[in-house]
Amino acid sequence: MNPLISIIVPVYNTEKYIDETIRSVVDQTYQHWELVLVDDGSTDQSNRIIEKWIQEDRRIRYSFKENGGQASARNVGIQICKGEYIAFLDADDLYMPERLQSQIEDIKNHDADFYYGGGYFFEVKDGKKIRTPYDWKYGAFTGEEFFRILYHSCAVNINTVLIKKDLLLKIGTFDESEVLRGTEDFDLWLRIALNVNSVYGNPERLTLYRMHDGGIHLQKVNMLIGKWKIYEKYDQHNSVGRLMRLREYRYIFRELFNALEKEGRPDEIKALFRRYAKKDAIGFVAFWQRILINLLSPSAFLKFSNQILYRIGYRLEHLTYRLFIRNK
Repeated sequence: MNPLISIIVPVYNTEKYIDETIRSVVDQTYQHWELVLVDDGSTDQSNRIIEKWIQEDRRIRYSFKENGGQASARNVGIQICKGEYIAFLDADDLYMPERLQSQIEDIKNHDADFYYGGGYFFEVKDGKKIRTPYDWKYGAFTGEEFFRILYHSCAVNINTVLIKKDLLLKIGTFDESEVLRGTEDFDLWLRIALNVNSVYGNPERLTLYRMHDGGIHLQKVNMLIGKWKIYEKYDQHNSVGRLMRLREYRYIFRELFNALEKEGRPDEIKALFRRYAKKDAIGFVAFWQRILINLLSPSAFLKFSNQILYRIGYRLEHLTYRLFIRNK
C-alpha cells in the first residue's frame, strides 16, 4: 500500500527557511509524495528558491496567490493537490526523515479516520539546534472522545496531521475569517472530531516546530480571541456541558486579560470583561470581578484576580469537576 501523500505548504516571505523545509520533504524515507507549495503573495526571494527545487524534482509544485493568510493558502493547496492523503507543513518547520513512513505504518495498523503525531519545539542558538520535546494525548480515540480532549486542550501540531482528501473536503476546509487567523487549525480539528468515528495519535516525535521572532505563535492576543470565537460555535452543542464550557471560558479570558496587559493594552480589559461576564453569570470569580472592575485600575484588577480570586476559584472548580464532570 503506497498511497500518494500531498504535502501542502503555505509560503509567505520565508526565504530564510524554505530551502531547509523542502529538503526535509525530499529526504523522506517514504517517497510517494507530492509537495504543493502555495505562495501567499511573498515579496522576498522564496519563489526563486522554490523554482530551483522544481527543476530538480518533478514531485514539487508551485502556485501563487494574492495574500490572504495561511488558511486560504492551505485551502488552495487542498483544492489542487492530487494525493489520496493530505499532510501539512509550515514553511519554517521540518519533517524528520521517517515522518511520512511512520504514518503509512499507522494506516496499516490502525483503522482511523484522522492521524496525528508528536514532535519537538526547536530553535537555533549559536549555530546549534536545540530541541524541546512536547507531549500531549496519544493513542486510539473515538471522535467524541477526541472532541472532548481537544475542547479542553488542543495540542495537535498541524505538521503532524494526515487525513484523506475526500474526507476533508466532505467535512469542510479551513475557516479563512480574519478573527480565526492562527487558530483555524483548532477549529478544523474540532469539526473533524465531530464527524469521524476514530482517531489515532502516534507519540513518535517526527516533526520540528521552529520557534523564532517572526512565528505566528507569538501573536498571543489574536490567537486567544480566535479560540474564544471558536468556543462560541459550541455554546449550544450537546457535546459540551455547562461546567465544561465555563471552565474553558474562564481560562481563555484569564489568559487574554494577562496578554493584553503584557502587550501594554490594559485599557481593553474592562470592555472584554463585560463580554466574559455574559458567559459566566453566577460564577464565584466573575461575581467578585464584577465588583472590582469598577473599583480598581485594570492593572490592580488583574493583580487581585491572579493572586487571590483565580486561586480560590480553581479550588472550587476542582471540587466541582470531581463531583459533576469527571465520570461523564
